[in-house]
Amino acid sequence: MTFCVLLAYWFIRPLKDPNQSMSPVIQFIKWIKRKAGKGVAKKAVSENKRSVFADFYPGIARICIKARFIVLAVSFGLLFLVMMLPVGSEFFPKDLRDQFSVDVWLPEGSTIQQTDDVTKSVEEIIRKLSPYTDEQGNPGHRLLSMVSIIGKGGDRWYLGRNPESPKPNYAEIILKTSKGSVTSAFAKELRHAARNGNSELGIEPVTDARIIPRELVMGPSVDAPIGIRIFGPRLGAGFADLNLMRKQADALKAILRKQPGTWDHYDSWGSSAYQLHVEVDENKANLAGVTNLGLAQTLNAYFSGHYITTFREKDHKVPVYLRLPPEQRGSINELRSAYVEGEYGKVPLDSIAGIQPYWKPAKIDRRFLQRVIEVRARTEPGYMANDIVKNMMAGEEFTQWKENLPPGYWWEIGGELFESKQAKGELSLSLAISLLMIILLLVIQYNGFAKPVIILTTLPLALIGSFLGLYVTGNPLGFMPQLGLLALFGIVVNTAIIFIEFADILIKEKIEACDGSGPIMGMSIQEFRECLVQAGQVRLLPIAMTTLTTIGGLLPLALAGGPLWEGMAWLMIFGLMVATILTLIVVPSLYAIFVENFKMKPVPMKTIKTN
Repeated sequence: MTFCVLLAYWFIRPLKDPNQSMSPVIQFIKWIKRKAGKGVAKKAVSENKRSVFADFYPGIARICIKARFIVLAVSFGLLFLVMMLPVGSEFFPKDLRDQFSVDVWLPEGSTIQQTDDVTKSVEEIIRKLSPYTDEQGNPGHRLLSMVSIIGKGGDRWYLGRNPESPKPNYAEIILKTSKGSVTSAFAKELRHAARNGNSELGIEPVTDARIIPRELVMGPSVDAPIGIRIFGPRLGAGFADLNLMRKQADALKAILRKQPGTWDHYDSWGSSAYQLHVEVDENKANLAGVTNLGLAQTLNAYFSGHYITTFREKDHKVPVYLRLPPEQRGSINELRSAYVEGEYGKVPLDSIAGIQPYWKPAKIDRRFLQRVIEVRARTEPGYMANDIVKNMMAGEEFTQWKENLPPGYWWEIGGELFESKQAKGELSLSLAISLLMIILLLVIQYNGFAKPVIILTTLPLALIGSFLGLYVTGNPLGFMPQLGLLALFGIVVNTAIIFIEFADILIKEKIEACDGSGPIMGMSIQEFRECLVQAGQVRLLPIAMTTLTTIGGLLPLALAGGPLWEGMAWLMIFGLMVATILTLIVVPSLYAIFVENFKMKPVPMKTIKTN
């Protein structure tokens, strides 16, 4: 409003010939032609071409205004067809980065020493898979460096990764590759080699652990892309039947294994662990003067260790624990013959208690104070987790599984689809608030609802190009494309406002100049339609230039913006192109429908000067 006006005052000068274009590009082309001696010879041809192009839009606009209902029906028919296109859904894409991690999961109850041994074998597999040949045929290594953390996850080395809490059966290997383009193939080869082995490289499969290569994702961290949670009854303080929940989870895993594009099917409880239950005979324990607390402390000292002191060596502190040697901690018979401290001296454990081995869940998850088990899976490259879950939920097997759930048991979606729905809910709230503000401002500006309806009707037109762009480029409708769609709505509304504002100016001038005998506030129908055509013709260049400059700014993001920005950029580019063309056709048609068919007054009566 200020700076651009000053720049225009300083630099823009009127042309000697008002029929010439003021575009510097066109002026530069004409200057080159004059220097080449071609400008004078083809002057008549240029003028003829200019008139043809100048009449192209008015001719189309007049036809569309006459067939306005057909134009409106075709536009919304295109919208319906485009919405039927198979556009995928994804929360956030994978990052094309020169890093990825490998999760090593042993069965529940495994020791940290066993985890360390398996991790070393995985590291050896990684080293054997590192050599490769690039596209030019040059040999090289994909692995630059790696580090292993045994017993817990690494600190938050990537914003989208939540470090795993300390567990003796878990290890994380963090790898840095030579370049980001080899990361995905390296991770896939590692997964297949760890599961199936590779005889050519002398790699044996890892059968006693789950080896999960995990590429980095641009977004919040989820345990697995696919997840379905099974809850126990809401009543009963959350103590659901463990065997029944495990049975339902196993049935759901069987259905999930049949879905194409999935692998690593597991549940959040893991495998059952071999546990020893010490059943104390209260009478014998009381006679021996052994309490339950004393028994627990003694067994904990024997097997886990009892802290005694800290040994200092220069600036290092080494904790000192007292416990049984390894050969006495690995046998049930040794446990039975262990002595516990009582009030009257030490007594053998088997004289006051019995030891029974059981297979029981080593971990029980809770959510909303209820027991929950989540069935999870991962997806192959090229598959969308949300699409797989939706297809599975629409199948007969899943429907039958839902119907067979015991009374009181229920389920909900987890994984990426759960996060997507949460994000969509927040975006929907923001969109609703923005839409209400736009409607309120338009109603205040135009003092009515007719023109705001015309402007807001252009919003669905943006969806035609948006979904077409995602389908053509193969990008899913993720979080960033949804944000781009909101921005696109604002641009399309601005285009419609520009057209209507200029059309109102022309209509007011025409009403003041007409003889007052026409049916539309003194204008004839032909005069009113010519005002709409002229408005579109005059505002065609500003609208087109605004669209082209925006597309030009989005092209670098679409071509080299990475997986996070490409989908949003292509959505806005296609949406702008299609919406701009349709706006210059549909808005005049809608304006004509409201004025000619619904008898709307195009401009307020008080704004018209009376003679």
